[in-house]
Amino acid sequence: ATPVATTAAVPAKLETLQYISAARPAADAKFYVYLCSASWCPPCRAIMPKIVAEYDAVRAAGGEIILLCFDRTPQAGAAYVKKYGAKFPAVMVDFRTVGQMGLPGFTPPRGIPHVTFVTPEGKVMHAGFGGTMLGWRDIIAK
Repeated sequence: ATPVATTAAVPAKLETLQYISAARPAADAKFYVYLCSASWCPPCRAIMPKIVAEYDAVRAAGGEIILLCFDRTPQAGAAYVKKYGAKFPAVMVDFRTVGQMGLPGFTPPRGIPHVTFVTPEGKVMHAGFGGTMLGWRDIIAK
């Protein structure tokens, strides 16, 4: 019998989103990180340079970060991405409806910054405060 190709849930869903960045998510990542953040959030702004600095290493390890931007307008979200030089894909979200986006493994956070690590199938590997992103190597090693 010929093996049936299966499409992982996360990459398939990510293809359907509207991006405010030129970057698009890797369809073949080993893990995905939903990063909930916004320009109006002081803790988000504090951690963003460190997350941006880790992006190349995350990609080299087979991961992908997707910014779920909680800014009020696409212009503010795009300015936030540009200000920090974020090279990862970014999507505008509405805090009231983000749970209805259908992102596999995603549960709306109570606050931001927040990260959720998921497998390509949407199994949650870790969810927590955005600062835990800096411990991503330990998270994916588990």
